Amino acid sequence: MSEQLKMVGLVRFSVLTPTYYSERFSTLEETAAHLFSEDRMELRFRVFEELCLPSLLRQSDPEFDVVVLTAASMPDRYMQRLKALLAPHRNLHCRPVGTRNHYRLLRLGYDSIPAGEGSHRILFRLDDDDAVDIDFVARTKRLAAGILPLQPEGGAFVIAYNRGFYMRATLDGPEVFDAVEQAPLSAGTALVTPVGSAANPYKFNHRKLARHYSLYSDISVPSFLRTIHGDNKSDPTQKGITHQMAEEEIDGALQRHFGLTLSQLKAV
Repeated sequence: MSEQLKMVGLVRFSVLTPTYYSERFSTLEETAAHLFSEDRMELRFRVFEELCLPSLLRQSDPEFDVVVLTAASMPDRYMQRLKALLAPHRNLHCRPVGTRNHYRLLRLGYDSIPAGEGSHRILFRLDDDDAVDIDFVARTKRLAAGILPLQPEGGAFVIAYNRGFYMRATLDGPEVFDAVEQAPLSAGTALVTPVGSAANPYKFNHRKLARHYSLYSDISVPSFLRTIHGDNKSDPTQKGITHQMAEEEIDGALQRHFGLTLSQLKAV
């Protein structure tokens, strides 16, 4: 069934719209000043370059596409830097967009990748400061192919990965800890939906997806790395089991599933 599944991810990288950050800023100009401030852009690039992007490039199954959605109005030096990072990779696509409705832009981003002859799409989301494990694509395809025959015709379902690690910035340096969450996170959550459907995994708050779709929650391996720092847009609270692993166990799991050591992660 895998050959019928087209897998596409979307990463937002400083998208400027009137319907995103509207709870914090009253004008588009104020939002742009925040998004494109030098300190913020350096932070976003550092974590994207050292964590998010490498996790995509390390995938054991390279047959997937990722749209990196960004603001067409982003200062040129940052736009050229982003395009230079993505250009060597045929499956990573920079999509500069204008200031339309935020959700509409997300739909256009996903739809910019042709579905080909596939019957269904696996649409996943990932923030530019988070990462997924090296077998994320292969495992998602395998799970989707197994679950799909159990669904009603035309139905859609969600695959969420609720086991992973957080890295939280503190005054004493980065703290890395394990977590098993009780609700879907944003990192790697995927919607499996028929080709032609307008749905995508950004349509609803990720923690509330089980209200709208059948949900499969996988905790077989640590699959996500989520960073907590001063520029998180959402409230990065933990609502599950945390701090169950010793540092040496975390280090071993990071090497097996993410291809980096604990010290390398803390240096990001």
